[in-house]
Amino acid sequence: MSLQRGTPNPLNFFNLRRVNFPASHFEYIVLEDNNLMFVKKINNWIFNTLNRRYYIGNYIALDNTNTIVYKVNVGFESAKELSFFIMACPHLQK
Repeated sequence: MSLQRGTPNPLNFFNLRRVNFPASHFEYIVLEDNNLMFVKKINNWIFNTLNRRYYIGNYIALDNTNTIVYKVNVGFESAKELSFFIMACPHLQK
C-alpha cells in the first residue's frame, strides 16, 4: 500500500523503489518538461501515491529541426501504475 494510506512499503525500507537504471521490462512515458522542481514534484507524488518500483531519468531526443532536446523519462514496473500516473498525477495537467 502507498504511504498516503499509512502502510509502509518494504521496498521503501530497503531503498529499492526508485531504480537508477532504465530496466527493459518497465513501461515508459517521456515528459517534455525537464525542470528540476517538476522532476522533484513528480518523484514525490510517485513515492507517496504508488507502490511498485519506478525510474526517473534524463532523456535526450531530436526535435523536428534536428536540435537536441532534453526530456524526462519516467518508467514504471507495472503498466497499471503508468496508467494511473497519466490519469491522476496533478503535476501533468497544465
